[in-house]
Amino acid sequence: MIKLFRNIRQNLLNEGKTTKYFKYAIGEIFLVVIGILIALNINNWNEQKKNEAKIVNILKEIQNDIQLDLIQANRMFDYHMLTDSISKGVYNNTFTADDYRTGNLMRIGYNYRDFKIVTNGFDNLKGNIDNIPEIYRRLLPEIKNLYAGLKIEIDVYNDRIRNTTYKNIDDSYNFDWSQIGLKGLLADAQIDYYLNDKKYKDLVANYMNDRHNIFLKSNEYRIAAINLYQKIHDAIGSIDTIPEIVNYNYKSTTPINEYVGTYTLKESVNTFWPKNNNV
Repeated sequence: MIKLFRNIRQNLLNEGKTTKYFKYAIGEIFLVVIGILIALNINNWNEQKKNEAKIVNILKEIQNDIQLDLIQANRMFDYHMLTDSISKGVYNNTFTADDYRTGNLMRIGYNYRDFKIVTNGFDNLKGNIDNIPEIYRRLLPEIKNLYAGLKIEIDVYNDRIRNTTYKNIDDSYNFDWSQIGLKGLLADAQIDYYLNDKKYKDLVANYMNDRHNIFLKSNEYRIAAINLYQKIHDAIGSIDTIPEIVNYNYKSTTPINEYVGTYTLKESVNTFWPKNNNV
């Protein structure tokens, strides 16, 4: 094609048709420029498609992270309900020495379960923040709320309950019966401490305050995470079925009748209460 254009220009020049030659040359330059612009537009379109596909994959990664977080949040619920019911038994003096000899009631205040939020997708999104297509930018406020807002608060509560628990463990070594406990045995003095000592009730109350804080915040995170998952699902036009775990109506893995105490169904956006094994 280039050789053909060159021959036409040469013939016009040989025939002395200078004006036509220049017009033709200008026309040829115009066609070349148009071709370059078309090629650039095609290349830009391809790059935009590649970038959009990359962002969609990152959003799907956030969805996968949310599923893992929801599993944790549900476990946090079960764990809190169990510890909360036992703590009420401690406050109300409903347990006996045999309850402590045969169960794990003494563990209230001496272990913890924190809420570790998975941020793989969010970390990848931060590295591509300038490349997010406009159609997905409306998701950013809720993404930031989840990972830059709620996560920070949850991390604070994680640190708090971790420090409280380790302090309780360290302080327990000051008791004479601590060495017996290291052998997996229970001394009568230890059981008496759990049953009758106000200091233990205060310890449980302080621990459960920390436990309650992280429980409430994990439930708040759970609701926000489900909302975000569904909005990502709609934004990317996914045809996949939303997983069962992404569900506001959580079914506890522990039968409610195994919990000690009485619970009432209450309406709240932050707190879940059990009824018929559902939350």
